[in-house]
Amino acid sequence: MDIYFEQYGQLNIRQRWGSPSQKINSISYDSRNAGPQSVFVCMGGENHDGHTFLEEAIAKGAAVLAGENAAILEEFSRKFPELTFLQTEDARAFLAQLSIIFHGRIHEKIHTVGITGTNGKTTVAAFVKSLMTALGIPSGSIGTNGVLSSMGPVSFVQSTPTTPEASDLHAIFADFAKRGDQLAAMEVSSVAIEQQRTAGINFDVAIHTNLSPEHLEFHKTFENYKQAKLKLFRQAKRAVVNLDDEGMGADIIKDFQGSLLTYSLKKDSAADVKASNIRVTNDGTSFELKLGNDSYIVRTPVFGSYNVANLLSAICTAMHLGFTIGQIIEALPRVENPSGRFEVLKEFGRRKIIIDYAHTPVALKSLLKEAKKLPHKRLIVMITGIGIRDKEKMPQMAQAVENQADQVIVSVDHPGFLDPWEVVGHVMKGFSNPRAGNILQEPTRRDGVLAALSVSDEDDLILLTSGCINGAQIVKGEKIPHSDKEIIQEFFRNLEESKALERYEA
Repeated sequence: MDIYFEQYGQLNIRQRWGSPSQKINSISYDSRNAGPQSVFVCMGGENHDGHTFLEEAIAKGAAVLAGENAAILEEFSRKFPELTFLQTEDARAFLAQLSIIFHGRIHEKIHTVGITGTNGKTTVAAFVKSLMTALGIPSGSIGTNGVLSSMGPVSFVQSTPTTPEASDLHAIFADFAKRGDQLAAMEVSSVAIEQQRTAGINFDVAIHTNLSPEHLEFHKTFENYKQAKLKLFRQAKRAVVNLDDEGMGADIIKDFQGSLLTYSLKKDSAADVKASNIRVTNDGTSFELKLGNDSYIVRTPVFGSYNVANLLSAICTAMHLGFTIGQIIEALPRVENPSGRFEVLKEFGRRKIIIDYAHTPVALKSLLKEAKKLPHKRLIVMITGIGIRDKEKMPQMAQAVENQADQVIVSVDHPGFLDPWEVVGHVMKGFSNPRAGNILQEPTRRDGVLAALSVSDEDDLILLTSGCINGAQIVKGEKIPHSDKEIIQEFFRNLEESKALERYEA
């Protein structure tokens, strides 16, 4: 597209060197992805300054270079007078606004649903995506489980674990629209909000799940974390709020100016949508759904009370978008559980294996409570410390599981640049008796999964928890492919081969 930069006040350009207009073909914040007639935006990070990659971006054909450092940009403009250099007030906000312009405000041509909360974002995104698709609104989702259209996975290399950078995000919206999707349900992390990745989007619906301490390595204080979350509701037309959450539900209700629906699992709650009489079976969950004086019996393929709460948020979203409760109830049996969220694997004999990437103490406690409702002989739980997250949380994971399982395996997710045994050590500090005979320690997630399976037997329940992100483990800055399911399949394949060999030798 041809763009005359000074026509767009929202870009907040302070100074310009070179031509006031350029033809641009793409937008990049990574110099390795710059190309002919691209815009390269210099963003700062924990370990680098984007201005140091200006030369590489220019060599790859970038025509517009934008950043915050006027001195560096002016110096480069003298070397490359045929290019356009822009000093902007905030590089991340510039990237977001330019992406909106470049993609023709595509986010306004589809429904956007933003989901924030410490726990449950991935599950709610999956529930909204599948419920709305079942209701006749083809929908996609964006978040920890990757990018999914209504037809299935979309090939996309995510640069961030949850919410993509702004230029990637609007490119995904455009891709959804081309595929015929009419709605995008996306996880909006507190870090993404602070880094302006969703700046300029007026969400059709914003959903709040819950709030407990998390990401303090970034926000430093719990109050900062909470205030970041609240910002989402200042850029939304409608809100869905968990009335049972004491973290920030009341704050949203107090300040939100648009249409608002609340949900609750408490019978005596004043919420708009409530669930009670929850019954868990091997096939899912049934419950009584109440809206005012009306009551309905609902059967769904989801597991756990907290997932019923997540489902209520999806129901509220559908109501916000104009669907009747009759239409919604008819579609509920087609709601899909996300991969890695109370995902029950039943194909391995009489063992029951559950994969759930609960990675906070609150989520782990809720998961243990729900998992125990399923019939089992012994409960085996793997927990991990996450090397790229705040270490203060690590011992709390041990405290959450202590005395709650017959066998505990302590391992590591995403050691990053830390020694894995150091991470394990931080987790172990949370046990009142770290030398207990039922606690095993393993230095990698793979070793932890294998250890949990090795100590199990028929009729046992094996719970594999914590934070594997996008099918990879982050080790020293590299994404190493990882799949719990492949490790589980490998274990049982080897077990069968071993049993066959024993029979043969006998």
